Amino acid sequence: MKDLTPRDHAESVATFRHAVIGPLCTRDLTHGQLAEALRELSRVAVRPPDSGLTKRYSVTTLERWLYAYRQGGLAALRPRERSDRGRGRHLTTELRQLICDIRREHPSASARLIVRTLEADGRLEPGTIKPGTVRKLLRQQGLDRVAVRDGVGATTRLRWQAAAPDALWHGDVCHGPTLTLGGVRTPIRIHGMLDDCTRYIVALEAHASERELDMLHVLTRSLRLHGKPDVLFLDNGSTYRGEVLQTACARLGISLVHARPYDPEARGKMERFWRTLREGCLDHLGQVGSLADVNQRLATFLERHYHLAPHAGLMGRSPLSAYAPPSARPTT
Repeated sequence: MKDLTPRDHAESVATFRHAVIGPLCTRDLTHGQLAEALRELSRVAVRPPDSGLTKRYSVTTLERWLYAYRQGGLAALRPRERSDRGRGRHLTTELRQLICDIRREHPSASARLIVRTLEADGRLEPGTIKPGTVRKLLRQQGLDRVAVRDGVGATTRLRWQAAAPDALWHGDVCHGPTLTLGGVRTPIRIHGMLDDCTRYIVALEAHASERELDMLHVLTRSLRLHGKPDVLFLDNGSTYRGEVLQTACARLGISLVHARPYDPEARGKMERFWRTLREGCLDHLGQVGSLADVNQRLATFLERHYHLAPHAGLMGRSPLSAYAPPSARPTT
């Protein structure tokens, strides 16, 4: 009998709670007497299991323990495990999805690095989530580093990213919906330029065609706003192979690079943005009266949603915080 010890920590806690309320368990007390006994017991300092400090328990807590024991015995005094144990109560559904997306984009990123990056970008309050919680979440989703690293597929394509903002811009055209503008059915072509390092959109404009002249107008505007990139990475179509473009890039010192034909994966960052734009804006344009209206909707989508949203490819940072220096970020 001298070797009889609690089976686990929960039984240790239950035994401790029973010892605290023990004097009341077998006494036949009136309601008033019980209330007085609970008040007296609440003034007594006791030492919980595995604790170096003593503490006092409230009348409400002691009363709850007493009635639980009367109804369910010692088992009813075992502490209940939280239903969200190991899942991180401070992780919203959006943050959980973001963390999983970050691991898919960056298979080698450690849980500690993910937490540190999210804290630095203001997505997490410092100290609220431990790396161990993130590891458990990723393991539950089958996204631990070993599983992701050992994944197999038909084709292996290494991820690459420019080393700094404005080192490389992507240029492309997205075929938008056909709208009735001024009584005329008009096909919408969205010309865009994306910074590779930060996924920041340096230019986005709606036109009624995808001529070289339209693309040059978009490029000129982006150069005036943001300066020039080191490399311009464009589609292989005729829109991007004109002599004017080649001459302008040569004079500005911009290396002009075209994607290989039939290799859409090489423009994956731009394709992902087009998908985001369709889901968040183009598929919900509603009634618009002109191209100016379309461009205003595009600008609002960028300013209020895309540029401020966390991006898995940026370890949870937003394109705006990754692209713009702190002094240049908008205050609203």
